[in-house]
Amino acid sequence: MRHLTLDYRLEGDRRGYAFTTPTDDLDPETVKTLWRCAMPRGQGWDDPLLVGAQSLKCFGVPSGEIALAEVIVTDLRDETGRMGIRRAKIGLRSPAEHDAHLRARVSAMPAALVADAEARLTSREWALLFRKQRRHQPPRSVVKPQTILTAPYSPDVWAFVEACILLLASRTTLLSNLIEVSPKVNPFADRTLSFTTLALDARDETRLIAIPQHRLPEDTPAVRVG
Repeated sequence: MRHLTLDYRLEGDRRGYAFTTPTDDLDPETVKTLWRCAMPRGQGWDDPLLVGAQSLKCFGVPSGEIALAEVIVTDLRDETGRMGIRRAKIGLRSPAEHDAHLRARVSAMPAALVADAEARLTSREWALLFRKQRRHQPPRSVVKPQTILTAPYSPDVWAFVEACILLLASRTTLLSNLIEVSPKVNPFADRTLSFTTLALDARDETRLIAIPQHRLPEDTPAVRVG
């Protein structure tokens, strides 16, 4: 496993986002993918409501590994006084290591939170919502639709949203198969389900994403959480 950090440099001649850990030994295409994909999409990260918010973003890289970026919205300001600076700590793992890591994260969550998420994910109501959302969300390709979850933002609500997404990404269930059938069944499936637990825009995002309700256009098909 490899760890990298993408941070905002507030001092020196070259201010702005940059890797603050060495990347010389990584494939150039992998570095480009990490740079392009690590940060969740969207404008408006300077919203005071989001200070301290965390987003987990999972995606594949050309090396064959799986990247999981843990992104924090900091309370720092840039040289112009603008807020919304984010910091990403990225872990690169093999697919097997990634699967084990997701299961470990779920195990570390409060048992009551996981039980609530499991109950919601196995309910008939949610299965119907996911089917309805998939019918109305035009897929980017025949086998790769995008699924959006949304809810009014608060730290407590988003802990539940994150639990739901991690369960969907780490277990094969009816709902996860509505998003992406397992590669064991569908040879065209992604080797891992890409997801973002907090983004502000669905464009150019992962297969499974969660967007706060106040940031989601009204006509966007989405599964309402809560």
